[in-house]
Amino acid sequence: MKNKRSYFTTELPGFTLIELAIVLLVMGMIAGAVFKGQDLIESARIRSVVNDFNRFRLAVVMYQETYGMLPGDDSRASVHLGSSVTSGNGNGIIDKQEQDAFWDHLHKSGNLNSPTSPSSKMGGRYTAVYQPTEQLPGHWFQLGKENGSTTNGPLLTPKQAQYLKSKAEEGGNLNPTQGTIRFIEGEGVTKGQCVRENHLNLEVDSPVCIVLASF
Repeated sequence: MKNKRSYFTTELPGFTLIELAIVLLVMGMIAGAVFKGQDLIESARIRSVVNDFNRFRLAVVMYQETYGMLPGDDSRASVHLGSSVTSGNGNGIIDKQEQDAFWDHLHKSGNLNSPTSPSSKMGGRYTAVYQPTEQLPGHWFQLGKENGSTTNGPLLTPKQAQYLKSKAEEGGNLNPTQGTIRFIEGEGVTKGQCVRENHLNLEVDSPVCIVLASF
């Protein structure tokens, strides 16, 4: 008599619709929390840029009140701060060759922690520049992506720029061509990609802007 094989099958219990709904709800809540967390992180990074500008401005004011000259341009910096410090030419303008000395003077005077051009939490680096464009006379802190020896590479999207502008406490003025915080296209970016008709071009999602803060 032939032996018959016995086949055993195991029935696995399925999920009910209620259980599936609960699983999907939990997954949605987790995904929402992740995206919300990313938004909070970016918000904190952008706010830190505003804080950096305020900190740098205060450092410049303190230096000028103490020594009577602009950091970087101070022709007597080696007398004030030590023989290892490079003095400026004292012409009242932070020239390109004085940009490194600008941060060193602020550091050696005890007004800033960094002796070199600081980086931001948004990426890129800060530099002190004089008249970055014909429409922007005077001295400005510039924040952009490093581009050789300059920091004029595009760093922020227009949406990030608008959020930064809104947190700069300028009376609700979001015009990127007015106020103490302004934006222009980074090097190699087509005109109008960051600023178009005195408004930030929110249709563009890629980094096209650099930031300028007057001091």
